[in-house]
Amino acid sequence: MELRYRTPSGMSYLYLPRCAFPRSGRDAWRKKKQVETILTLLCSRLRPGDMVVDCGCGRGTLTTALAVSSPSCDVLGFDIKEFETWTELERYVESVGLDNLEFEVNDLHETAKYGLSDDPDVIMGLHLCGTLTDRLLELAVNSDARFVLVVPCCYGRASPRVIVEELGVDEGIERVREVLKRAEGSVEYQLEVCRMRGRFLEEHGYQVHVGVAFPEEISGRRVFLMGIT
Repeated sequence: MELRYRTPSGMSYLYLPRCAFPRSGRDAWRKKKQVETILTLLCSRLRPGDMVVDCGCGRGTLTTALAVSSPSCDVLGFDIKEFETWTELERYVESVGLDNLEFEVNDLHETAKYGLSDDPDVIMGLHLCGTLTDRLLELAVNSDARFVLVVPCCYGRASPRVIVEELGVDEGIERVREVLKRAEGSVEYQLEVCRMRGRFLEEHGYQVHVGVAFPEEISGRRVFLMGIT
């Protein structure tokens, strides 16, 4: 069984195997809408031959959608553990005549320090929990990535110390801690956290954009941080 979703142009549909989506009908609908939104934000920025890395890719829904909708790009998805859907999704991409998708087990905390074997052009992450967003930003800078897109999640698990000391954000730790706490239930504070984190990218030459990606019915964690060189 396949589920279809709208492409960024809105003029046609792509299909993914049912295994890529949650079992719940409501959850599957939310995931489809999240995928459509992220592709809209991302695809117009891609160039033929780009290597795109999806950090914390989970079951691989967005990663696979990106590979199928951007056949001229190489797409790598990684997570700290292997998901049983990966093999089926890689086979699905091969079945439609493409060879541009790969999944691997990797720890973003370690990868941020040591990098990947090939420097990616585009780095992204959807709903990265806690400090994983900060590690993605470090990986992007260390890899000289041209484009960065992340939607953070689990603000309460983020580390004020990492944001202040490692990202070099000029805010007091107590202030950052309070903003992170409030961001769990407030889009205004989510925006403020992303602006704080965005200063790290600005210091490294990125133009930073922060905005609301999803309506509340799609996700409570709905603010994106984008960096472009």
